[in-house]
Amino acid sequence: MDDGHGISAELATFAAELRVEDLPPEVVHQATRCLIDWLGCTLAGSATDEAARVRAGIAALDPGDGSRTAAIIGTRQRAGAGYAALANGIAAHLLDFDDTFNPDRTTIHGSAPLWPAIAAATEVVPVTGTAAIAAFVAGFEVQTRVAVAAGPGHYDVGWHVTGTVGHIGAAVATSRLLSLSAAETLAALGTGATQSAGMKVVYGSTGKSIHAGKAAMDGLLSGFLARDGITSSPESIEGHRGFLHLFSPDPAPGRALEGLGETWYLPRDGFKPYACGSLTHPPAQALLELRAEHGFTADDVVSVDAHVHDYVKTTTGATEPRTGLQGKFSIYHVLAAALADGAASTAQFTDERVNAPEVVRLRGIVAVHVDEEQSKDSARVVVALRDGRSLERHVAHNLGTPDNPMTDGQLEEKYHGLAAPVLGEARARQLAQTAWQLGELADIVDVVALAVPE
Repeated sequence: MDDGHGISAELATFAAELRVEDLPPEVVHQATRCLIDWLGCTLAGSATDEAARVRAGIAALDPGDGSRTAAIIGTRQRAGAGYAALANGIAAHLLDFDDTFNPDRTTIHGSAPLWPAIAAATEVVPVTGTAAIAAFVAGFEVQTRVAVAAGPGHYDVGWHVTGTVGHIGAAVATSRLLSLSAAETLAALGTGATQSAGMKVVYGSTGKSIHAGKAAMDGLLSGFLARDGITSSPESIEGHRGFLHLFSPDPAPGRALEGLGETWYLPRDGFKPYACGSLTHPPAQALLELRAEHGFTADDVVSVDAHVHDYVKTTTGATEPRTGLQGKFSIYHVLAAALADGAASTAQFTDERVNAPEVVRLRGIVAVHVDEEQSKDSARVVVALRDGRSLERHVAHNLGTPDNPMTDGQLEEKYHGLAAPVLGEARARQLAQTAWQLGELADIVDVVALAVPE
């Protein structure tokens, strides 16, 4: 891996020297959009039983009665900064409704490891809005570049990329918040990298969201450790027995540095209109569009044939999910629920809905076919009706992806639907108004404070 020499150091230098005034406006705006989406997803996630169990475990370990505590969003509970980052990272990803960077070579949920670390840090040290933007962009660009360098093999062998590179991104983001030098950032990056973890075998369980929480918690720790002089390998990414060597069978180390500081990955981040695995979105959208356009009901349908990218079959191919979390990673359930309900939001992914006899029956009429012509954001769906008609819809780029992005209005509508049930209508609107002004805030603790119920 000689072509990878110096990757860690160059990434650390890039992060340490990044300045908001040098960023393109679309990068700054996308960072704010990511904050809005993260707040909505985290607030809704905080209201789940799983998040409550996480908070109970944290309370048993950390009563949060010290002088330096941080908010657990969506609740009045506080904990040490590390535990708050853990809880908020888990809540952000519990519904699998959070943003997704999804190019050909990788898939990563970019905000879930980063904003929790930033939010926790702002209750330990002052963080302006511009500092938060710089930290988020630095963390996002570094973690996604490492993911792209690790390549599809990293994901294919069973690693959850959000868990692995999220540790690196959160360490870099925390370092940037603390204004660490390039050398100190390099140490934090290495400490984050050596904690990297996350197995795809836990998909369909709360274990998947724990990856995002641990990445936030461990990355936060890495930054503060580096500030206080803890060192690590200067070649944690590219070195022999480093991240790329250990975690990927087909790394392309040079990809981590291609266009660094000139080509920005953040504007290619996507936002989810549906509360399930991103790979299921193109066929779900196709089916929902057909249903809305032609007005058929589930009783009218004989069969649904989905022609999709091969990742859909290999990653979301569970035919008999038993829980809501498992349903999010079952293309069969996603399409059955969309057919039955005309929606693919949070209500379609409860334990009760996954086990509803009507939906179980409909899963049996769904067939999934690998189609080499489809990309990760496209699909073709054919619906056969009892009256003999055959209806077909091709989605070239599903809503929320870079080639078919959600507008600010659509994003805020999604946010409000998630946040208002937790905070109330008025406070949810106030939080959104404050978050949209991120770049003007003297301290983003104002955002965190509004994300807690009155």
